[in-house]
Parts: sequence; structure tokens; C-alpha cells
Amino acid sequence: MLRAPFALIWNILKLLSYAFRAFFFSLGHLLTRKQRKWVRLKLPKRLLFGPPSGLAKYFQDKVSYLELREEIDVIAGDSRIEGVVLTSDHLQHGPARTSDLRALVQRLRRAGKSIIFHSHTIHGRDYDLATSADQILMTPGGRFYLFGYRFEQFFAASLLQRLGVAPQFVHIGPFKGAAHRFIHTESTPALRLMMQQLLDGLSDIRETRIRTERSIDEARLEKSFERMPVDDGHAEAFGLIDARIHRRFLARWLEEGDQFADISAPPMEDENTEEEPRDTGLPADRSPRRSSSPSTSKGESSEKEQKEPQRKVSIKDARSYVEAHPGPYDWTPLFRPQRKVATIDLSGMIVMPDMELPGHSLATIDPSEVLPALRKMAADRSVAAVVLHINSPGGSALASELIWDGIRRLRQEKPTVAYCSDIAASGGYYMAVAADRIICQPETVTGSIGVIAGKFSFPGTLERAEVNSESFFRHKTSLFESLTEPLSEEVLQNLKEDARAFYRQFLRRVGDSRQLPHRRLHRYARGRVYTGADAESRFLVDHLGGFDDAVTLARSLTRPELPESTPVTFQSHRTVGLPALLKQSASSPSPLADAFGDAQLLHTLIQRDPMLALMPHRIESWTLPQNV
Repeated sequence: MLRAPFALIWNILKLLSYAFRAFFFSLGHLLTRKQRKWVRLKLPKRLLFGPPSGLAKYFQDKVSYLELREEIDVIAGDSRIEGVVLTSDHLQHGPARTSDLRALVQRLRRAGKSIIFHSHTIHGRDYDLATSADQILMTPGGRFYLFGYRFEQFFAASLLQRLGVAPQFVHIGPFKGAAHRFIHTESTPALRLMMQQLLDGLSDIRETRIRTERSIDEARLEKSFERMPVDDGHAEAFGLIDARIHRRFLARWLEEGDQFADISAPPMEDENTEEEPRDTGLPADRSPRRSSSPSTSKGESSEKEQKEPQRKVSIKDARSYVEAHPGPYDWTPLFRPQRKVATIDLSGMIVMPDMELPGHSLATIDPSEVLPALRKMAADRSVAAVVLHINSPGGSALASELIWDGIRRLRQEKPTVAYCSDIAASGGYYMAVAADRIICQPETVTGSIGVIAGKFSFPGTLERAEVNSESFFRHKTSLFESLTEPLSEEVLQNLKEDARAFYRQFLRRVGDSRQLPHRRLHRYARGRVYTGADAESRFLVDHLGGFDDAVTLARSLTRPELPESTPVTFQSHRTVGLPALLKQSASSPSPLADAFGDAQLLHTLIQRDPMLALMPHRIESWTLPQNV
């Protein structure tokens, strides 16, 4: 009862503020009522999943995915906005995260907004997003880099041997090859088969989407891949883009339609393109919106232009527009808090507490930070359901088990859905199976149910440096933590048995969650990595979809079921201090540095926990979010 009067006063104050903002916002629209209103949405190269917390929120001004999602809702619900100009230059997300952005664009299109994508130079990730727009534009003089997916692995076994480094690892499962790069000189047949199937699956999804969205036949698309890289003229001739326009002329282009003339040169022609008629890439029901009027045909628009003057197009910054927008009035309940869906970001390497990874300044998943956040959501009565955003290649096996147990306890209190984003493999998948449901994109890389264990030692390195070492021990197993002595075959066998024990536990966790017979599950496991589509066909995940689908699923699991208007809130678990803010991300300048960086990362992990649940390969350009 004490809550009601304070909530009522708060509602009155919010209502006054809302009325004040709504008045001036409506007045601005009234004064510019003769303009055609568009907004420009500029995407950064990388979006954090949720808004930063702690000191980071004062230094980080880039929009997060959850904030962008709210902005899209405001724009989609504003009937005064005719369309959105979406700009992106070298987007650096994996395919699944890009699919989430595509879903936001499609939400705008369903709301009747015209979407124009513009980029100076288009790369593969940019084009994955661009194909969800009504039209794709490019700056004259820009370049089109639509290369296929590529998996690249550096094998440093020979180099480490010459340096006197002795890597010793056991892999439970022929497809579990996280340390193969240090003990082999090339991929094993099992790994080569797995990676080729993964490559084919991802490539098929991308190419099918391009053919469908752009109405390009298979032969023409294949020819464009073989011709890459191409300039803007060839990209337009192949039907990959619709027009070449400088970004500063977009408003004029929207106003003038076919009468607009840019300074760009006509499409180039050579033996690769002149023999085929140019295809605009647009199906019949998606005619260019720039043709005079978005709602009339050419003949009707010509007659209309004789009767009324051409309306000016105004393009506003989307974020500024949304900040000024009053939005719907948010009523605070008088007697009990509003029910909500909470989400938490589990992105990065899974590590034991207080572990600082070398090289890249990656976000980490630390049980000492994650478990209190999970307990907080379980105790919060306003949280009706939870969505876990998982984007992790795995890491420490023990840390994965600790977080699995925390998620399992949360699941006993609240419906919990695991949304697997770009990568949810090995330890990342281990966490996901603790949830009520698992949902992922067709392009998600998941699975990798397996374990590796081992160590690095440096006997030859010290010898070359003329450093002598002496060890005193009673049992041969004491050498396990030695940096100078490799393990004997007997101790290595002990380590293999220990890894098999954790592998059996991994299988039990997955089997109990997925209700799969042990024999079938073992066939799907053995460290094998799948796309989300392949994992769904093997019953390793429940549904294919994006983050919004995961939220919808979480709402449907509550009793009573939550309405669509239920808000989604973000629960942060990372403590970001000033040193992390000042730390810069390091890049690998060469294959040699890349191989050493991977070895240093693996060595750091196994020093704290020799048992790892880590996916075997790193996919080029699929880097994990920064700490800030």
C-alpha cells in the first residue's frame, strides 16, 4: 500500500514531462508538415549486445543492439516517417548477429517504411545486411568485396619443435581439434571434413539469400563471385546493387527520382558482363522507391507533379530523432512492479575467476561475475522470464559447469531461454543446455561437444638458452605442472582418462536436456561443430530464429503468458574499471604472431584449468566483443 501514493506522484510527474515533450515534438512536425521525413541510421562496425555499465557508460557512446532495437520500435511506430537510410561500412559481426540486424530491418519494412542501404565500400557482412533493404546504393568509385566464407588455420607444430616447445594434448572425439594446430602440421581428415561441411552450409545460406532477395540466377551469381573484387559499375551491372549515388545527394535522389543525375560514370562493360542483359535485381513487387512517388506509378506521379510542387525530403539522424520522440507513455503500476523479460549477455571466453587473457582484450564469462547476476534475476519478482544471449566458443570446463549449475537453478525459478548467437560451441553449448529451450540462427556455429586437456612445456627452449633446471619430486604425476619437463606416457594416459570422465559428464548434461539416447548423442558429439540448421535437424536445438523470437518464446513460457508489450531489460554482469577502458585491443600482424597468440591464450587457460571445453577452429573475422 505504501507504494501506491509514490507511484501515483511519479506517474503525474512523468505525464507532465511527456506532455511537454509531445507538444514541442508535434509542433516541430507541424512546422515541417510539407516535408517528406526520412531518418538515417548509421551502424557502427561492431555493436555491443547491451548498453555498457559502470564507468564504461560515460565513455562509450556507441549504440548497443538492445538500444538499436528500441530505436527501431519507435521509428516503426511513427507514421510520419516515410523511410530509413541505413548506412554501414565494413560491418564486423558474424552471420547470426547480422541476421538479427536483418530482422530489425524487416520489422521496419513490415511497418511500411522504405529502406535504402548505402555504403562506400561493400564487404560480405555489409551485403548480408544490405539484401534485407528495398534498394542497395553505393558510392561512385567504391569497391565491392563479396568474397565467400573462409576458414584459416595456422599449424605451428614444426616451429614449436624447433623452438624446443613440447605441446602435449589429448582430444576426446576425432572432431575436437582445438590444439591440433600445435601438435599437427595439417588438418586431420575428420577436421577437414567437418570444416568443409560447415563452410558449405554457411555459403549455401548466404548464396540462397542473395539469389532470392536480388532475383539473381545461380550462374550469374557464381560469375560475380569469380570476378571479385569489382568496382561500383560492375556491381551494378551484375545486379548486386541498384544505383551509384554519393551519400550527400541522397535527399535529392529521393526527391527527383529518375530525373536525378549524379557525377558518376555509366556502368562499365567488358567481356564478363556485356553478353548478358543487365538485371536490376528487384522482383516485380519491389520497384524502386525513388521513382517520383513511393505510392504511385510513373504515369500517376507525372500527373500529380503537374498539380502540386515537389515535396522536399528531410533526412534526420535516427538517434537524435528518437531521443526527441516522446514515445508511448509508460505507466508505472501502482501496486506491483511491471513484469518484464530480463536478458543477460554471455559473450566471450569462459574463464575461471580473475583470469586475464593475453593478446586481444576480449570480454570474458567469469562465474564469479555471472552467478550473482543470475541469482539477482531469480530473486527479482518483476522478472517473469529470462533470455540468455550466448556468444562463446567455450573455454574452461569447470567454469562452464559452474555457470550451467547457476542457469539450472535460475530455470527452476523462471522460464529461461538460451539464444545462441554467432558462436555457441563447446562450453558455450554446455551453458545453453541448462535452459528450458535453445534457439539459434541457421548460421549459428554450435555443438562441439567434446573435451581437450594437456599442457605446454619448454625443455628445449631452456636448453638453447643455456639455462639448467633441476626438479625434485616423489611421483611422476608431479610433473604435470612443470614448465620444463614433458609428461610421461603413463601420466598422459591418466590425463586422457580424466578427460573422458568429463566428456561423459558433458554427454549426461546434453542427454538429460535434449532427451537423446546416449548412442545417438555420442554420434552427434565427438567434438563435431554444426551450423544452427544442422543442429536443429539433429535435435541439439529446439528452434531456429533470432533474438526477438527468443523473447517471444520466453513470454509464451510464463504463466500467465506475458503480452507483447512486455519490456525487455538488460542485466549486466561485468565490472569494467578504468584500466579496462584504457586497454587497447591488440591485433595479430602476421601468421607467426597469430599462431603464437593462440598458443599463449591456450597456455594461459590450461594453467588455471587443464580441462577445456573449447571449439576447434577460429573463424576469420568472427571476433568477440570488447570489454567496453
